[in-house]
Amino acid sequence: MEAHPCPKCNEPMDEGSLTTSDQPGYVSKRQTGMLRTVTKISLARACPNCGYVEIYLDPKELKSRIS
Repeated sequence: MEAHPCPKCNEPMDEGSLTTSDQPGYVSKRQTGMLRTVTKISLARACPNCGYVEIYLDPKELKSRIS
């Protein structure tokens, strides 16, 4: 696994995923219509030094929902 430095404090970040009772996701405000599709969060990183958190989704999936 490739090490990723924290953009705030430059310490190595821990890689994992979000957990909830449902699949965490992102819904763009640019989606139109009554039915909006959730783009699932596929990766998360957290800095054990300063607490900074990053979350990632599949950009192709998001683009298909807002195009």
